[in-house]
Amino acid sequence: MDEDLAVRASILSRTAPESWKEFLGAFTQYTNKQRDNLVASPFETLPVAQGRAQACTRLLDLLINCQTKADQYQRKK
Repeated sequence: MDEDLAVRASILSRTAPESWKEFLGAFTQYTNKQRDNLVASPFETLPVAQGRAQACTRLLDLLINCQTKADQYQRKK
């Protein structure tokens, strides 16, 4: 699943690098907001906020490193 997303994101990032950079900037801000929400969340919503922050962080890492990851997947094939 990560492989397909990384490969497709890599294609997009190479096709439209300026738009990709803008998208990553916006998604980075969104991810940071989710982390802030986690820190500020009340105890009863902590698991939900933690899940959101973890998911955004993992996705952001995959998107930032999509070209490297896609190249690694291609070398394995």
